[in-house]
Amino acid sequence: MSGPPPALDDPGRIVEAGDIELWCSDLGDGDPLVLLGGFTAGHHVWDFVRPHLSELRTITWEPRGLGRSSRPPGAYSVELWADDLARLLDVLGVARAHLWAGGFGNYIGVRFAAAYPERVGAIAGYTDIWAGDPAKAYGRIWNVYRAIIESFGTTGFGARMLTGIFDVPLPWFPAWEARNVEEVVHSDTAARTVGYCLTEADVRDDLSRVRAPFLVVQGDMGWAGERVDPEDDPSLALMRQALPELEVAVIEDAHAGYVLAQRPGECAETVLEFLRRHPLV
Repeated sequence: MSGPPPALDDPGRIVEAGDIELWCSDLGDGDPLVLLGGFTAGHHVWDFVRPHLSELRTITWEPRGLGRSSRPPGAYSVELWADDLARLLDVLGVARAHLWAGGFGNYIGVRFAAAYPERVGAIAGYTDIWAGDPAKAYGRIWNVYRAIIESFGTTGFGARMLTGIFDVPLPWFPAWEARNVEEVVHSDTAARTVGYCLTEADVRDDLSRVRAPFLVVQGDMGWAGERVDPEDDPSLALMRQALPELEVAVIEDAHAGYVLAQRPGECAETVLEFLRRHPLV
């Protein structure tokens, strides 16, 4: 594929959710599905997936500190982001929804499902539950990420350098991801958003409080382009222990985290089948 698949890149709007202004995009009818993106591509990773979800009302956002949402002072955390999400859904009139989380959005999805179980139908997600997982080596990634930001910022050459960390074998990926970095990641909040997720975020204790059906969706290629066996993932093993009914869908020959951009139709079909088995009502 010479270019990215057709995208649904809605301009969205800014919503006042309590004491914070949050950017969100709210499209379609049907059961609500909240799409929680990672902290580099942000909501843009869902641009390719949403055209395949026309039977649902899809809602995505950027958490505080990212994209067009407010960047107030103070520490950020998965607890704070989950509470922000609850306030946003209140404003949008959504009492209960399905969740689909990619990358670091999984931290927020797990925390939200644990703190607000009555508001969650089913969850599709990823294996980011603990920044300290030795197999993910996120601490070392942050050392590189931080050095690039301190030296070059998050726009222009800095954005292109940050994009180079992710070895995704798609010819259109570098330019697409660099654009995302320029919009989503900010030098002044990078340590409290991306850095926090790479070094501090930990929702392992929240897993036992998750009551919603849970499906992990991921590719079988690692962050450096190597072939990986998802069953060797220590975080996935912890999720299986805490969630005995956990389901796992592996999309072959696709990047572990950016599978949503590589195979949007296949991912959407997999998640839709899962959600149909677990309706909101």
